[in-house]
Amino acid sequence: MQTIINEKPEYNYTNFWVRAAALLIDMIILGILFKLINLLFGLFLPLNLGLENFTSDDGELVFQGFFNWSILTFIVLKITAFWLYYALMESRLGATVGKYILNIRVTDENCAFLSFKKASGHAFARLLSIIPFLTGYLMALFTEKNQTLHDLLIDCIVIPKYQVTHHQIFSEDVTASQEINNL
Repeated sequence: MQTIINEKPEYNYTNFWVRAAALLIDMIILGILFKLINLLFGLFLPLNLGLENFTSDDGELVFQGFFNWSILTFIVLKITAFWLYYALMESRLGATVGKYILNIRVTDENCAFLSFKKASGHAFARLLSIIPFLTGYLMALFTEKNQTLHDLLIDCIVIPKYQVTHHQIFSEDVTASQEINNL
């Protein structure tokens, strides 16, 4: 008779305050990135945005379509920057700059770095954690593995760097290699 033991290793999950410090560092970096977007975006807009400069003689708003598309483009650029910052950093390094500085990594339950697809989902799920009033982040105070809402939605954990063992293996690769070994 063959006994199969399915044990998951125990990790020292990163506590709320270390994660909050990493978030603060990331928000500073994203703030600088957003200021650069504002600066570049401002180069393409008229210097004087007073409403009187965009109304016709009869009071009709001229260039309303321009404003709608400008604002939409501006929002899309910021969301894209947010997404790429988190998805690229977490899929390639296992951490954003804030997490990297504090020596913590985002992994899946198998301790493997997230794939770009999973890291993208993690980035967009992070938007749910922000609304309302960072409630999803506060969940890390009350969950067993110190997971936030976006961690729970994507099934990932944040652990100290020294506990990461599968540095360049993505979760899909681990699953595929386990299936090959079972043949």
